Amino acid sequence: MGSVLITGGMGFTGRYIVRALHDRGQPVVNYTRDFVASGESDIVSEQGELFDIPRILRVFERHQVEAIVHTAAMSHPTLSLDFPIGTFSANVDGTLCLLEAARVAKIKRFVNFSSETVYGAVDGQVGDDTPVKPSTPYAVSKVTTEWLGDVYTKHYGLDVISLRIAQVYGPGNKMPEIVGDILKSLQRTGSYRFHQGRDHGFNFVHAADVASATLRTLDAKGPFGRFAYNVSSGEYWRVGDLVDLVRKCRPNGEIEIGPGRLSELDMKGPLDLTSTQRDLGFEPAWGLERGIVHYIEHLETHPW
Repeated sequence: MGSVLITGGMGFTGRYIVRALHDRGQPVVNYTRDFVASGESDIVSEQGELFDIPRILRVFERHQVEAIVHTAAMSHPTLSLDFPIGTFSANVDGTLCLLEAARVAKIKRFVNFSSETVYGAVDGQVGDDTPVKPSTPYAVSKVTTEWLGDVYTKHYGLDVISLRIAQVYGPGNKMPEIVGDILKSLQRTGSYRFHQGRDHGFNFVHAADVASATLRTLDAKGPFGRFAYNVSSGEYWRVGDLVDLVRKCRPNGEIEIGPGRLSELDMKGPLDLTSTQRDLGFEPAWGLERGIVHYIEHLETHPW
């Protein structure tokens, strides 16, 4: 059995995917720019950059890599407004180098992590055929990687599938994200306050469901009706309803969030999973209530 190589396997969702593959007996290689101490994990790790194609090709050969899951990125839309050049270089140039290495090595399945941010602001339901309207450097970079993947599929024989992933939450996340921000603040101080956002709507997805969708995509045989698919919990939550759910699960916490939308984030309607369920066989297992209960339990013994 060949290996699956995960870029960014030390990142938030990357760690869930690496563990899910390992737990099902799949040889997996964590390809990361960060140093991983020998003996630190039972996962094989290789240090390297996405831009170093000779290095990547040696890793492919050494571990008999047959498929790639590409999660490595500068991955926050609002932060990308401060780092447009760095975001585009890391996300687009890095992906292009990885695609080219995969072409040379004749690797077939390539799962590319994209984002729901490619749609921009959308009123109503969002299908994976909804026109993209990116509004940040990050979102533009993700659209570009999708289109590059489609080019490599059509012209070079790769099998690239992009996943447009919703707002990811769950234990282990260190990035700004509203579910984690509220629960970590309650754990540390007993309260959470923000001046706006109660009316903002979110498509959430637990990191474990992201891992599940990734494994389904690796295994899917096709035919594929799309080159990019939505991944979410299948639920849609306004922040005010999220707060009510958190209060139900943690009644002693004090939460105050002002009215209106979150001005720094695009708001869209519910993500449609019809194509994802049909073509990839993905069914979300983590509703938000289950996820919050589990997250609260985790934070009782972990900082993140």
